[in-house]
Amino acid sequence: MAKQTSHTKNQAPAFKLMATGALGNGFATYAVSAIMILYLYEPLRAGGLGLDRITAAQIMAVFSSLGYFAGIAGSYAADRLVGLRKPYLYGTLLNIIAISLLVIPHGGLTLFFISLALQIIASGITGQSLYTLVGLIYRQNSGMRNTAFIVVYIMNNIGAAGPVVTGAVSLKFGYNMGFLVAVIGQLLTTLPYLFLNHRYFGTLGTLPPDPMSAEEKRRLTKRVLMGTAVIGGFTIGLIWLGWLTAKRFNNAVGVLGIILPVLYLIKVIRSPKVTHREAGHLKVYGLFLIGVSISMLISGQTEGILPIYILDHVNLSLWGTHLSAASFQTVPAILAVLFGSLTSKFWQKLGQRQPSPCLKFGIGLLFWGAAPLFMILPLSLFPTNVKVSPLWILVFFILMVAGETLVSPVSRAIASAIAPKAYTTQMMTIFTLFQAAGSGMAAVAANFYTKGHEAAYFLILGIIPIVWGTIMLVNHHRITRALTK
Repeated sequence: MAKQTSHTKNQAPAFKLMATGALGNGFATYAVSAIMILYLYEPLRAGGLGLDRITAAQIMAVFSSLGYFAGIAGSYAADRLVGLRKPYLYGTLLNIIAISLLVIPHGGLTLFFISLALQIIASGITGQSLYTLVGLIYRQNSGMRNTAFIVVYIMNNIGAAGPVVTGAVSLKFGYNMGFLVAVIGQLLTTLPYLFLNHRYFGTLGTLPPDPMSAEEKRRLTKRVLMGTAVIGGFTIGLIWLGWLTAKRFNNAVGVLGIILPVLYLIKVIRSPKVTHREAGHLKVYGLFLIGVSISMLISGQTEGILPIYILDHVNLSLWGTHLSAASFQTVPAILAVLFGSLTSKFWQKLGQRQPSPCLKFGIGLLFWGAAPLFMILPLSLFPTNVKVSPLWILVFFILMVAGETLVSPVSRAIASAIAPKAYTTQMMTIFTLFQAAGSGMAAVAANFYTKGHEAAYFLILGIIPIVWGTIMLVNHHRITRALTK
């Protein structure tokens, strides 16, 4: 594998199935989210749903957060009930069905929210089974595991070329046809796993790492039914009283997204199934998880605030070619493939001399902070009635993806390496819950993106990751020792 750090040529056949799945998952996720925000925001006469820009951005942020929350159920089921393989397959197939609903013409808000709900449930079923299966394939080989996560990261971002296709199709044939392209892409990349997973995986991932007893299953069933009834009744009551408005729901999800990951991590650390050494590693890893949340706060702007800014304030004609606002979502994907390949080869060349994960992570956060700080320039230099060059957005994405290339693979690989046996899949869920915390913060932050205060908004966003990145860099020796002892 020494000469194949950015390709799947010498990887296990089972891993190739997962890399293909990551390609389809990236394609569907980016292709749908890129046009979904525009579908919500565009007026009815243009084929959209005609919502205002803040509501559209908040819906996307809440959707992202709820998808992460739902993953708790899937990951818990994988660890304790059904193993990893079934959740990955069934969740992916349900997601295909959910997106298919958006293909139906004139479905309106009703069909849109049904599709959204099914996509959230699909995320709940799937959990983090894809990434956990990748870690399981190379559980005993840390070098191969790190490379595998970089390859998955690259494949996921190759799939993120989807917005170019769906954006172009949506411009010419309407948003419904754009969603159809996403459905076809994910279906084609799921079929190899559907037909070949038994041959290549054998029994790997079929059994839960920490199976429940019959009595535990009965107690779980009662708790799920009672919890569903209480939450459902409480929600209906709030709607009936008129308290649960869209804005309040958005803020509630944002706050929940910040609190829930912390509580979940504390629960795992205190679990009797976790050794003292494992608990120590998890506490140190919390520093990385905070950074992950901060990076997702910035990333959340690319799904809500930034596409609206592009649609309203960016000149979409470049070198004689008219671009769709959705096509900009492909820029990070192209950059991620490029940067991911280069950093993978660079780390391999350095070998044992490469920086520690903490150093990589801290430098990555500095890039994450530089991206929103850069956006202050066009916001300050040009009046709102001037369409700015798309090159401003390009530089924003270059800085952001440079940070992501360092932060994302490093933090996922650490999560896989330090995961306690009883929490193999749930450890990846904790990682994504802290991503959800960032999306939750993005949902709350969207309230403050108001006319005349755009530059101040991006200034604050930029300062936060730079401060945390600096803390990680200054203390990287201590953090590295604590994480490896």
